[in-house]
Amino acid sequence: MIFLRRLFPKAAVCKKRSGQITVYLALVFLVFTGLYLVCLQSVKDKLQRFQAEQAVEAGLFSLFSEYEPHLFAQYNLFYLDTSFGSGTEKTEEICSHLWHFIDQNITGNSGNGLYGLELSGVNADTFVRATDGKGAVFYHQAIQVMKDKVGFSLAEDWVLQDMMQENIEEQSARFEKDCAAYEGKVVDYADEEEELSEEAEGFDGLWKGFTLSHAVSKTDALSEKAINLERVPSKRELSVGFGVADGNEDNLLQKQWFISYLCEHLTQAQERLEEPRADGYLDYQLEYVIAGEDSDKKNLDQVLQKLLLVREGINYLYLLTHPEMYETAEKLAKVLGGLTGSTALLESLKHLILLGWAYGESVVEVRQLLNGDELAVIKTKEDWQVPLSGLLKLMKKLDTYDAQKKKQEGITYEMYLRMFLSFQSAETLSMRAIDIIEGEIRRLEGCEQIHMDHCIEQLTTQVWMQELYLERIYQYE
Repeated sequence: MIFLRRLFPKAAVCKKRSGQITVYLALVFLVFTGLYLVCLQSVKDKLQRFQAEQAVEAGLFSLFSEYEPHLFAQYNLFYLDTSFGSGTEKTEEICSHLWHFIDQNITGNSGNGLYGLELSGVNADTFVRATDGKGAVFYHQAIQVMKDKVGFSLAEDWVLQDMMQENIEEQSARFEKDCAAYEGKVVDYADEEEELSEEAEGFDGLWKGFTLSHAVSKTDALSEKAINLERVPSKRELSVGFGVADGNEDNLLQKQWFISYLCEHLTQAQERLEEPRADGYLDYQLEYVIAGEDSDKKNLDQVLQKLLLVREGINYLYLLTHPEMYETAEKLAKVLGGLTGSTALLESLKHLILLGWAYGESVVEVRQLLNGDELAVIKTKEDWQVPLSGLLKLMKKLDTYDAQKKKQEGITYEMYLRMFLSFQSAETLSMRAIDIIEGEIRRLEGCEQIHMDHCIEQLTTQVWMQELYLERIYQYE
């Protein structure tokens, strides 16, 4: 009983305070409930935005999965054709496709928007086109294709240091300048005061008489294809996008990656002379990138003249440094010079003979390169194929030395094409390559109206969903 009496007062005290505690707890409950609802709404908004972002990303992925399949199949290029094969750019259709893909991602099986999302607007703009930056956009994608294939995406960071690269570029420029200067010295002897003999003039006229028939063993296999240069991308007015050049296009290593891409995806004369084709665009495509003429024959002619010039220079220098051959030419000069006794005349005549001899050897080498043979990097006496006594015979029967007497290994026709391509600017390389790619693709069924300046690799899209606004830049990577 005593114990119970002591408890009751305490219970009474607790009972008096219970109302105060209930009000306090109620206020705290209201505060926490309000905070909980705010957090819940914030989470809902975040989830809604996250779902909207995911829907837009998925929609853009689906849109870019409609890349032009022929460009990918033939050239490993990812581009979205904004004309959808019609020749007329259709921004509204791009937006329509994107709307459809996004709407599918925010709509459930019931047909209602998930998480309260409802699409209200879509726009697409700021296209980056293949031809932007004078072909720089295509240029960099082609380089990335080669890097991904070979697995050297970071090669430029360690293969060439800046100093070494500048030195190589300087040497290449000097070599090109020397070649151009040498061209004017090969056959110009018009300033000689004394007349040369008939035989000497024959040596002087060899280079001037060069034609494709001298270099090609099967002239009936020469391509007759020609194009209208006014309609190619490098010459016509193009649609302009927002792509720009990065400024490193003429970087030596970058250019070599691109040249490797061209050699892998474009054809050249040495291949097509063996397997000519009746249809298709130009056959000598690498030669077009070098020369830029409107027909296969003109392009090949220019390239072979460059090749002939390079080989003649190498062979001429070899003759100058080979005592026995040099002496043979000197003796012939004395015979042809007669009894004039003119030192200047004999010296000129000797060099004409050496140049004519070098030219004959060069013609043989060019023919062999086009036939698929290789040439030794460092020429030796055993590699020399045309004796001076057989030079005139060669001019009458050009296939006399088509078979190498000693099988040589070293430089191929494609290697020389690579050298000539290296002399071109990145802009010229990329735009002429685009000419070829567009021409080839447009000959395919259903692709007659594809234009490379309608092919994009990046766009910016704006999407509206009720109170949400999303802007995304999407591109092929």
